Amino acid sequence: MKFLKGILLFAAGVITATTVSVMAEQVTKTINVFYRDIKIYADGNLVNTSNGNEAFIYNGTTYLPVRAVGEAFNKSVDWDAENSAVYLGKYPSNSVNPAVLLEDMDYFTKTADIYDLQSDGKDNTGKVHSSGITLSRGASDRGFIQYLLNGQYSRFKGIVGISYEGRDNRLERILKIYGDGKLLYSSSTMTAGVKPEGFDIDISGVQNLEIELESDYLQKVQIYDAGFYS
Repeated sequence: MKFLKGILLFAAGVITATTVSVMAEQVTKTINVFYRDIKIYADGNLVNTSNGNEAFIYNGTTYLPVRAVGEAFNKSVDWDAENSAVYLGKYPSNSVNPAVLLEDMDYFTKTADIYDLQSDGKDNTGKVHSSGITLSRGASDRGFIQYLLNGQYSRFKGIVGISYEGRDNRLERILKIYGDGKLLYSSSTMTAGVKPEGFDIDISGVQNLEIELESDYLQKVQIYDAGFYS
């Protein structure tokens, strides 16, 4: 029998909910649960439930790890300890403005090249952005930039796209963001004809954030209006 500790769980029958809130007195209860090799599939794809996030059966009901299931449906999962609430998808952050803009954050180490926004921050749709950076893979086999966050921020938000002057460039680029070595976000394949896309990532407790550009030699993407939120 395994002892499952510190994992948010909810019944399989309510995994389609977008927000689950629980407000009650704290109760400690010892229960006997039944473990077996329960596989979870989302749209035919096997969900990764490693690292102790196993499903189990209790009183005839199957309970699933909410984070594994939420991420299987491309939903961010947030725990609001103050209000004892689990959020799947949009998280109502109290922070309207970023604590620090990405362009003002000093990096720890890098192999990618970083530039100020070119063409006045205009993306390939013609929209002008007020802040951001241009990221190039440069001559490195793996172009990345690393930031030490020390667990200070809860979310990282921004937009990734192609510059206006590079809008006809048909080479492919993908932006990936890692938190403490775990992949948190991967963009669509950015190439000519692909519109910019927004990202909103839960980085609660992340110590080391890494932004990686997968592309051919010297290809670039731009990250617009990006910032770290408390």
